Amino acid sequence: MAFKKFNQVLVIATLSLVTLTACGGEETTTPEVTTEVTTEVTTSTPAVETSTEPAEPVRDLGGMDIVLGAWGDLIEPEEKKSAQEEATWEFRHDNMEKYNYTFAQKSIGAWDELLELLSTSTMAGEPAAEIFRIHVNFIAAARDSGLLYDLATLDSLDLSDPKWSQPLIDTMTVGDSVYGVVPFGRPARVIFFNKRLFEESGLEPDLLYDLQASGEWTWDKFLEVCDKLTKDSDNDGVYDTHAMIMNQSIFANAAVFSNGSNYVGKDEDGKYVLNLEAPETLEALDWVVDFWATEYDVRPSHWNGHKEMFYAGQAAMYLGSEWECTTLTPDLMTDDWGMVAFPKGPSADGYMAIFSDDAYVIPSSFTKEEAEDIAFAYNLWTTPPPGYDEPDAWKTSLYPLYRDERAIEETVAMLREPGVGVSDYSSLIAGNIKTGTLIEDVYWNKASMIESIEAQKGIWQAELDKMNAAMEAVNK
Repeated sequence: MAFKKFNQVLVIATLSLVTLTACGGEETTTPEVTTEVTTEVTTSTPAVETSTEPAEPVRDLGGMDIVLGAWGDLIEPEEKKSAQEEATWEFRHDNMEKYNYTFAQKSIGAWDELLELLSTSTMAGEPAAEIFRIHVNFIAAARDSGLLYDLATLDSLDLSDPKWSQPLIDTMTVGDSVYGVVPFGRPARVIFFNKRLFEESGLEPDLLYDLQASGEWTWDKFLEVCDKLTKDSDNDGVYDTHAMIMNQSIFANAAVFSNGSNYVGKDEDGKYVLNLEAPETLEALDWVVDFWATEYDVRPSHWNGHKEMFYAGQAAMYLGSEWECTTLTPDLMTDDWGMVAFPKGPSADGYMAIFSDDAYVIPSSFTKEEAEDIAFAYNLWTTPPPGYDEPDAWKTSLYPLYRDERAIEETVAMLREPGVGVSDYSSLIAGNIKTGTLIEDVYWNKASMIESIEAQKGIWQAELDKMNAAMEAVNK
């Protein structure tokens, strides 16, 4: 669906870019005009003085070749898909020429190999890249390794800039030190919904938007909606459509956070604490178990089946991550759809979004000057080009991906507000233990929720103790 607003944004952005280009050039100062008057003449003769402030020298990175090491190459496309993409690459090339450096993202290993490569190459004094992308499951191990540069000591990065993900910065902070950043990410634990199925169930197609806007999108309303969306249309005893496609671990995780809690929190000293038995957590998990006792949800037999059932209109709601809007294309899903936050629980003050981001880090073996130059280049690489750097410019790239404006203007905008996005600290120990066992055993009737928590809490606490000890060692 093409939006009139999207076209207007592109026109305005294009005009802004043209205006900025036309006005570019060397900075000049307005000449100062003085008038001298004598008694011997009756006219004044203006004498023009031109004062020019010395131009600040352009920073020179000395031809530095900067590699962002990841698990995939980022290659500039020959044909750009949009004016924004064109402007972005032009801006990057202009910066590299102006400041005398090169910058490229290159594949240097698999996602689960980069931490080891960071460690071995940095300890050898020859880092395999100037910047490493570390997968979210390993960012705590990287942070506490003693092998990362403290970004808080660099003048070339403004960590308060809203373009950086504050939940990730919080995770990568130890004391006064910050060991990793990432540009503002895309929220997880959002609900996509099929508007046709809502209408066929006697519900307004934009009902969830209206409930969210009024603050009434709650667990209770969610259950009411689920009841109407679960239908046996031909009365054969088999449901033709279900309200929700179920991934049990993701659903339980969303419920806990939507009730103002988490599996793992932080105390006032910055140490990780286990919250599996917190009242808000138990309240959420009890609600999850009650939901599973209904017939509102369906669990596909294989992972890809989740999205396939939503495409086919066999389920009205899909719990996923916002980036998955890129997969809900008209050729795969013909029905119109929308997107809202997960409904809030009775103990929550508002809606939430989980941000589970990878971290971009600089090895500690670089000198201060080198680290400043690397950070300077990365900051430029992640800076929007002129014409696309307004506070709401992030919306421009989303309009072509959605079927309506409300998902962007209301849902995504709200989830990006300060204080709404949260970090899931339990992901920090997921690289060492299978945290999903907590929920899997309950869903498959291997244990009650209390029994599963009792069986898992010692394993989780042991990992948190290790993480707290490692943070304390780094902070000394």
